Amino acid sequence: MKSQFTTDFDFSVPGSTKLHNLINKLKKWIKILEAKTKLLPKSFLIEEKCRFLSNFSLNTAEVEIPGEFLLPKHSHYYVRIARFMPRVEIVQKHNTAARRLYIRGHNGKIYPYLVVNDACLTESRREERVLQLLRMMNHFLEKQKETSRRLLYFTVPRVVAVSPQMRLVEDNCTSISLLDIYKQRCAKRSIEHDQPIARYYERLATVQARGSQASHQVLRDVLKEVQANMVPRGLLKEWAMHTFPDATDYWTFRKTFTIQLALAGLAEFVLHLSRMNSDMMYVHQDSGFLNVSYFKFDIDDQTGELDANRPVPFRLTPNVADFMSATGVTGPLTASMVSAARCFVQPQYQIQSLLRAVLRDEYITWHKKKQDESNPGAQPVDMDGELLVNMVTKAVGAITTRLQNLATFDGAESRVSTLVAAANSHDNLCRMDPAWHPWL
Repeated sequence: MKSQFTTDFDFSVPGSTKLHNLINKLKKWIKILEAKTKLLPKSFLIEEKCRFLSNFSLNTAEVEIPGEFLLPKHSHYYVRIARFMPRVEIVQKHNTAARRLYIRGHNGKIYPYLVVNDACLTESRREERVLQLLRMMNHFLEKQKETSRRLLYFTVPRVVAVSPQMRLVEDNCTSISLLDIYKQRCAKRSIEHDQPIARYYERLATVQARGSQASHQVLRDVLKEVQANMVPRGLLKEWAMHTFPDATDYWTFRKTFTIQLALAGLAEFVLHLSRMNSDMMYVHQDSGFLNVSYFKFDIDDQTGELDANRPVPFRLTPNVADFMSATGVTGPLTASMVSAARCFVQPQYQIQSLLRAVLRDEYITWHKKKQDESNPGAQPVDMDGELLVNMVTKAVGAITTRLQNLATFDGAESRVSTLVAAANSHDNLCRMDPAWHPWL
């Protein structure tokens, strides 16, 4: 196998560095390695790796459950670790092989946590900043009548950094990413899950070989072809009906999923967060809750401005819209977005103060990263105070403007309806990167 790998990636062979050949070889080896990982053990006993954790109990020390104090709460009662459960599972999540620990709290509940190795420290801290902001925004959602009666609440997992390279991430054993749902359905249909992306680039290569640039019509045709032959509009709905055969379960799951997606879409658009890829969206099959991992502020590496130019404002692809139904999109989804926006513009919540605090840290990190790239190894210089204040004020202004626009509505018409139409428009979807899976 090693010799085969060396032969395949021997770059002295003519034509081996061509992108098309390289991609085909990588696809072949990903399949081989994925097949091999499926044969590896799926779990091990904690005492084999760490005797101290297997012997740990409340008598050893009083330690709170990870992330218990991420938000201020009464310190006279908190859940403490009673013991670590004996078996640790190895699961494929967050684009890595993570270890799932089960911790029993002294209240009797079992809390699953993933031990995730993160290569990039600054990126994971950026994600934690967004999560902390969403936790604080949840506090406002609970206080408003319109958001409380709709049960609007961001699903934010607890994330605790253990070391510069390692984090504990609260997990739900039933959660599955949208990409994994797509892969399951593709396997059922005997379709290669990356076939649509390959088809997209084949069409582009054909057009460019003729010496012309890919027009908007070509992109529209590719999207139509993928939907007609590979990924039908009803794929997600088909999965949900297969997973929830009982009508009550199906309806409850769909309703919860709709309002959760409304909140995630609102956060992505208003806060200018990174685009919501299908491998970032984790759907909890036991409740319909939706949590998005690796959400970060989408800041331009050069100018430091929030990226406001994107073909679609948030993820509302044909498959998702078909599953939620036209009534779900024009009803609960739109209403939830409007009520959440109206909640956040309430002057007593002073959301601008929260944004300033979070974005200040974000811009200091951006400045350091930019300096490291321009002068590697040099001692970083602190960001100029006035420049920092101006950049943060500009970013907060951009976020507040979007929020105010969504919160105002004239009669039955609101800006949210326009955004929903833009997010679901084929003309906009076909301009998205195929890795975003605009057909899913």
